[in-house]
Amino acid sequence: MERLALTLESDGFPRIAGRIFGLLIIEEREVSLDDLAAALGASKASASVNTRMLEDKGLIERVSRPGDRRDYYRISADPFVCTMEQRIAKWNRVRSVMRDGLNDSSMSPAARSRLRDYESASGEIADLIMAGLNKLKSSRKK
Repeated sequence: MERLALTLESDGFPRIAGRIFGLLIIEEREVSLDDLAAALGASKASASVNTRMLEDKGLIERVSRPGDRRDYYRISADPFVCTMEQRIAKWNRVRSVMRDGLNDSSMSPAARSRLRDYESASGEIADLIMAGLNKLKSSRKK
């Protein structure tokens, strides 16, 4: 769990978010916010902020139990696909900047060539990854 937290931290997540994600991956049942905070030695406020962030990113889900007013959390149905789609979206934002640079008339021919090469290669790889993700999602629906 701690190794996953450190890995996610290197991707820009707070360490506590990585620890929450790691805990929910290994838990068999949904976990309440109070129990998450206690298990991780974190404040309830920190657990709340970080569960909301993970939920917004589609990595975890909030669920309720009949007759219980507390919120519970579990890992999303497919966190791998979700994280890969987010990475592709980030990648596409960089590609968009590269494409915009191609329209800059002050850019040297050598710079334009580098931008064109980057945009082309990254587009091909992004298309391959998306095709793989679509195939994975399709096979899981069957």
